[in-house]
Amino acid sequence: MESTMISSENSYLNNSASPLVTVITVVYNAVATIEATLLSIINQQDINIEIVVIDGGSDDGTLELLSKYKDKIAYLISEPDKGIYDAMNKGVAVASGEWINFMNAGDSFASVSVLKKIFSDSMSPDIQFIYSDFNILNTRSGNEERVIADYEKGIILHQSVIYKKSLHSIYGKYVVTKKIIVSDYLFFNSVPREMIMKTNVVISTNNDNGVSQGAWCYYQKKCVDYIFGRISFSYLISAIVYFNCKALVKFVIPNRTK
Repeated sequence: MESTMISSENSYLNNSASPLVTVITVVYNAVATIEATLLSIINQQDINIEIVVIDGGSDDGTLELLSKYKDKIAYLISEPDKGIYDAMNKGVAVASGEWINFMNAGDSFASVSVLKKIFSDSMSPDIQFIYSDFNILNTRSGNEERVIADYEKGIILHQSVIYKKSLHSIYGKYVVTKKIIVSDYLFFNSVPREMIMKTNVVISTNNDNGVSQGAWCYYQKKCVDYIFGRISFSYLISAIVYFNCKALVKFVIPNRTK
C-alpha cells in the first residue's frame, strides 16, 4: 500500500469569496486518461477547489503522473478498495469542502468555467443538490452527444452532480456491495425534491465506457425507481420485458443475416 497525505493548505484556491468545492477523483490504472481529468479540475476558473484523489493501487504509471501535480492535490491515497463506491466513500470522508463533485478518471469538466458559472448565480439557501445535462463522448468516433438530464425521470449522472457534503450525515454513505452498482442513484433519490436544482451549465463530459452500464444496471435503476414511487410495479415489469426483447432483437437480426 502506498499512502500519501498532502495538507489541505495545498488546496487550489482561486477565489476567497466562493464556497470550497471538493472534487474527488477515483482512479485505478488510468495513466492514459487521468491527466486530462486532473487538468480539467485544476483549470477551473475563479473557484476554491480542494482536489482529492483516491487511487485503488495503480501500478501502470498513474501514481508517477499524479506526483507531477502534488502541489495541487490536497489528499492522495493509493491502496486496494472494495470497488468504486468504497473509494467514493473514502473521498467523502476526507473532503473539507462544503460542496462535493466526483470527476473520475476519464471524465472531465465540460469547460474551464463550469464551477464559476454555477456558483456565480444566486440560489435559494435550501438548495443542496445541483445537477445538469451531460455530454457523452463516443470513444470510437470522437463525437459528443448531449444528454438531457431529468431528475424526475431518473436521468442523472454523478459526474454532473454537485451536492453538499452534509447530505451524507443525513442519508448515509454509498452502499458498498458487489451486487449493487447504482449506489449513487440510490443516494440521489434519497434527497428531498425541494433541495434539488437543475442548472443550465453542463457540468461534465464523460467517456461512454463507464462502470454503470448494461442490463444489470438498468434493472437496478428501475427497481430504485419503483422503491421511490417513480413507477408502478406493472411498469417495472413491462420495462424489464421490453429491455430484454430489445436486446434479443439486436442479437437475432445481425445473426440471421450471416
